[in-house]
Amino acid sequence: MQPYSRFGGTRRCFYEFQLLVDCHTSADTKSKKQCLPKFEDYNECLHGLKEREKVRTLLNQLDENAKSGKGVTANELYKKENQVYENLNLIKKE
Repeated sequence: MQPYSRFGGTRRCFYEFQLLVDCHTSADTKSKKQCLPKFEDYNECLHGLKEREKVRTLLNQLDENAKSGKGVTANELYKKENQVYENLNLIKKE
């Protein structure tokens, strides 16, 4: 993997890739299982599956709160935090 992107600077996940390669090529590594956490970090950086799942869970909880009338709703969060949630597309602009 080349360290530079098309737009200059380092690639998005190059640091995690370096840590993974370092783990695999280290003399201290006895098995590939030791490098599994670094592989998971690299995979999360590339694909963002855990982050998407957290956002999906948050959206489901906000929808349930809005339907039941209990708890915090997306509009209340928007009022408290200005445009943070709007920029993440968690609520629709009115």
